Amino acid sequence: MKPVLFVLAALLLGISPVRAGVEIAVPAQHQQAIGVTIYNKNLALIKDRRRIDVPKGVQTLAFREVSAQIKPETALLNGEDLAVLEQNFEYDLLTPESLLQKYVGREVTMIRRHPTTGEDQPVQAKVLSAGNGVVLQVGDRIETAVSGRLVYADVPDTLRDRPTLTMQVESQKDGAREVELSYLTGGLSWQADYVAELNGGDDRLNLSGWVTLTNESGARYPQAQLQLVAGDVNMVEKEMQFRGMRQVAMAAAPLAPAPPMAEESMFEYHLYTLGRPTDIGVNQKKQVALLQAVGVECRKEFLLQGQDSYYLA
Repeated sequence: MKPVLFVLAALLLGISPVRAGVEIAVPAQHQQAIGVTIYNKNLALIKDRRRIDVPKGVQTLAFREVSAQIKPETALLNGEDLAVLEQNFEYDLLTPESLLQKYVGREVTMIRRHPTTGEDQPVQAKVLSAGNGVVLQVGDRIETAVSGRLVYADVPDTLRDRPTLTMQVESQKDGAREVELSYLTGGLSWQADYVAELNGGDDRLNLSGWVTLTNESGARYPQAQLQLVAGDVNMVEKEMQFRGMRQVAMAAAPLAPAPPMAEESMFEYHLYTLGRPTDIGVNQKKQVALLQAVGVECRKEFLLQGQDSYYLA
């Protein structure tokens, strides 16, 4: 009787029971723009703008192909007439091992090939264990090896083929609109490297500066607006850190394209903005030109740095 009384009380108070609609997939193909701001200490701010079509009411949005190292507590969705009720980061990915583990206690079909005729022979088997190896019950026998290939009836809803952030939202109207999903993530880092080449007279040099990006976040960022922030990030006060970094990223207005990168001071940080979009691939080290200087004047000096102990008798 308790659920009935609860619903009745909710109706008397004018409160409608919340029911989520069908899950609406928001794949990476719906991206309109993406911004990547990479800080020191393996941290980055992602701003992912996608176009969605949401009916009025409570719906579940599934943002696919987000970073596998997302910090879900920092996720923020901005969209017209949308209120976020709850969110979940789904990172239980679909693999042969995870699929087998989800079928513990359920039946699968094991296809065996006849040794002489080559015919496929389906046999029903119950998965008893899928931890360190597999244990199957085939009829009245227990087998600890798969003597064939396994066929599954379906894929459990809890398994995802890509890292997915699901958000239950309440939409005040029907229709398509653009939303921006921003979040902090690990797996992205950068460093600056410089190469100098002296001429024969040792009085001039050619200097090249490169920014090396490393992407191990598990996601790709096509045609990203790239910004790099130099400066130590305080990792202790997470709330203030996130707020401060968002201020740095939002205060930096888009700069006019300037080859190769433009530098700007922001508070105690230095902000470098790439003047063109760039693709950041999965598991990729990418080098972007930071500066180029030809024929820089220089002089050679020999310095001896000694210790007081060198001069003791």
